[in-house]
Amino acid sequence: METRQMVTKSKLITDLKQLGVTAGMKVFVHSSMKEIGWIPGGAQSIIEALQEVVTADGLIMMAAQSTDNSDPKNWSRPAVPEDWWETIRQEMPAYDPAKTPTRAIGKVPELFRTFPDVKRSAHPMWSVTAWGNEATAFVAGHTIENGFGPGSPLEKFIEADGQILHLGSPWDATTVWHYAEYGIDRPDEESGCKVNQAGQEVFITYRHRMIDSDPFGPIGEGLTDETFVTTGKVGQATSHLVSAKESIPVVMFQLNALNSWLS
Repeated sequence: METRQMVTKSKLITDLKQLGVTAGMKVFVHSSMKEIGWIPGGAQSIIEALQEVVTADGLIMMAAQSTDNSDPKNWSRPAVPEDWWETIRQEMPAYDPAKTPTRAIGKVPELFRTFPDVKRSAHPMWSVTAWGNEATAFVAGHTIENGFGPGSPLEKFIEADGQILHLGSPWDATTVWHYAEYGIDRPDEESGCKVNQAGQEVFITYRHRMIDSDPFGPIGEGLTDETFVTTGKVGQATSHLVSAKESIPVVMFQLNALNSWLS
């Protein structure tokens, strides 16, 4: 069995700086604790290290997706019996930025959403969180309709020259790249969610862009030599700092090429 390295918060701070993370930078963070190593303080130490390096003059964003606030007819992991669907729609709680937990995206983003001064966007399924300079402005206006696309917090982050920060996490976790899927020929699909409307909890249906992160893995592997990607170690984890603005056109081109090949 491999002996895992102990990675302290001080070590995280040093490694983040060596990777190129600086005070005042805007970062959208993905992380894998098991890849980084054994961390005294776990997720809390990772978040505090990021805050100390970026400082309140910068911005830290993370995914806060609650994909179980969706129509049970679309569930597959796990699926539920059809005769449960309507009961689930009626009984599931409405999205609440303060209460609704994240789903299946890890301990760090789940803890981050509860940290002091962290703001969370209003999208009931694809919300994001932010801490730091203008955090409230970055998460504002996240409607059901804009999802990961134009007008969303992701677009604001990209236009503000933010950096995608992977700390041992796989390329297919790159939330920001979903923005590229709005620039290609991709259909919308019907979904639903529970929301608060005029003080009442109601289940509504809506349409959103069909997304698929599977191609992000090979796309990311092909970007490691690009000038807008910096690679290094944070703890034991191979980590990447990627320009969101410069990577989006490349991702869009690759997704278009894949579409052409499949059609």
